[in-house]
Amino acid sequence: MRDYIVLAIIFGAAPICFFRPYFGILMWVWVSYFNPHRFAWGMAHNFPVAMLIGGATLAGIPFAKGTNRRVFTLQTILLLMMWAWYGVTTLHVANDPILVHHLDSSEFELIRISKILLMSFLMIWLVNSKERLRNLFLVTAFSFGLFAVKGALFVWNTSGQSRVYGPPDSFIEDNNALGLALNMSLPMFYFLARNESKKWVRLVLHLMFFCGIIAVILTYSRGALLGLGVVLLSLALKSKQKVLAGFFLVACAWTVLTFAPAAWMDRMGNFFHGNLDSSAELRLNAWRFAIELTKEYPITGGGLQTFTVELYRRFTPQLEFAGAHSIYFQTLGEHGFVGLGLLLLLLGSSLASLLSLRRRARASPSTEWIVPYTHMLEVSLLAYMISGAFLELAYFDLFYQIIASVIVLKILYWQETAHAYEAQAEVDVSSEPAHVELVKA
Repeated sequence: MRDYIVLAIIFGAAPICFFRPYFGILMWVWVSYFNPHRFAWGMAHNFPVAMLIGGATLAGIPFAKGTNRRVFTLQTILLLMMWAWYGVTTLHVANDPILVHHLDSSEFELIRISKILLMSFLMIWLVNSKERLRNLFLVTAFSFGLFAVKGALFVWNTSGQSRVYGPPDSFIEDNNALGLALNMSLPMFYFLARNESKKWVRLVLHLMFFCGIIAVILTYSRGALLGLGVVLLSLALKSKQKVLAGFFLVACAWTVLTFAPAAWMDRMGNFFHGNLDSSAELRLNAWRFAIELTKEYPITGGGLQTFTVELYRRFTPQLEFAGAHSIYFQTLGEHGFVGLGLLLLLLGSSLASLLSLRRRARASPSTEWIVPYTHMLEVSLLAYMISGAFLELAYFDLFYQIIASVIVLKILYWQETAHAYEAQAEVDVSSEPAHVELVKA
């Protein structure tokens, strides 16, 4: 029954995506994050729902109305450069006898990342208003928020003795990945609720926020716990009621230390006391491998999917094999110092742009609505930068959506400013004849 419901929704939405590509972007976000087909166990489970939605949206682009025109910003150029560099490093894999053994997986990964980036650029082009941006983040927040509520219910049923995981066969199946995604979503729940006019939507977003905190903690992910601390501290500092927010943080810490399961306390206690378990050791192995590989290929790295057993045996034979376990070391190992530099530039310039945009947007009533979004995106990026330091999700869809939204905010600010100047010019022109008449009199 689930399979028929999921497929009916997807096939019913495809024609709408063609005629209204912006709706296609919302459907793509929902399918990518919520993964509705992964909750079915028949023919829908492996059905290419993202391909169908994405294909219908792309086919309808020539007929799209109301698109952004001025889309080139520093972040747009950096995204294009990163995309191009992924292609360059894949070509390097094809022409290097040491690396060619993982060419097939590199090409497959390049195609997958290219789909994500393509839809991110379509997002930049089609999200051309305040309302469309709000809808985009409501769909995003509700997609991850349902996992937050589901995770909290799971914690209640199991008394926190088992880890919280994401949907199977998805980007966020792993407990660490789910923790990262929820950390990036918490600012969305918080700021969307603060600026939501509908009471029931506010209540649901607040519920998702508190459930999200519980779910992140009970993923048993140490990287997610560090990210959660940064997110909650950032939100407290940005809160209008800092004393109440500080009290909430203290209450959260006391509750966790008092009621957390013994297994959770053992895992976190060993980590914070510097006692490394096998999981932490594997992370260090991965980072050492990335460094040794980059010594051999400092410019291009080893290409996408370069963390292989064969290359471990060649460059770090004394180490046990492990995946990248860090967005930074993953990028360094796969794309060299050029790729890592582009990633750091993209992150740094996005944070700087949000700070600059916030200062300018406060100066005018017509652009003041942008300010909460700058706070929201800033904290989401911080969550990605902190939790991502322990997780190989350098090509996470949500990260690219955040960057695309930074670009959209800049575009919308330019549009609002231009409209304000035009309105002021019309007022000046309309008042000039009256002024002239007064002078003549």
